[in-house]
Amino acid sequence: MFKKIAILAVLGVIFYSCSQAPQPTEDTQVYKIAELVAEPLGFDGKEVTFEGTITHICRHSGNKMRVNQLEDADFSIMVMLEEFQTQFSPDFEGRNVKVTGLLKTSVRNIDQLEEDHEGHDHEGEEGHGCSSTEEAVKRMQERGITPDIIAFIEMTGFEIIEVAAAEEAEAEEEVIEIAEV
Repeated sequence: MFKKIAILAVLGVIFYSCSQAPQPTEDTQVYKIAELVAEPLGFDGKEVTFEGTITHICRHSGNKMRVNQLEDADFSIMVMLEEFQTQFSPDFEGRNVKVTGLLKTSVRNIDQLEEDHEGHDHEGEEGHGCSSTEEAVKRMQERGITPDIIAFIEMTGFEIIEVAAAEEAEAEEEVIEIAEV
């Protein structure tokens, strides 16, 4: 009987731990979105954690969302939800979230590398043939093309941040004051 209880307890712990999404740890550095989008190549391929407000969840595919920086909505970043897609819905828009994921970069105008040099002899070069964003940027800069770099996150974990009750009460008080005026 004791063996059955022990086995069930172990299986319960395993199932519970497997069902939990990885959470950012307390000692993880939390970046501002502005830092990530200002110098995306410095973070390319690295795991980063940031906080923000979910402003849009794609209703078409449901596999990505846009997150704005908490204090400054001028800065935002696209988050690819990956395997967490089923855990998000448009109802999450307006909620604060702490996201952990791999920052990836892409050059949006990479086709210009080929277009600007069609018909030119580049000693066996075929297309842009770049194996990384950094290589593509270097080639574009060498050829006088300004690269248009976009950063996005491949999510590996998240935490919905609840607004503290005191902050909620202040927000309600502000709304009441505005409504009275």
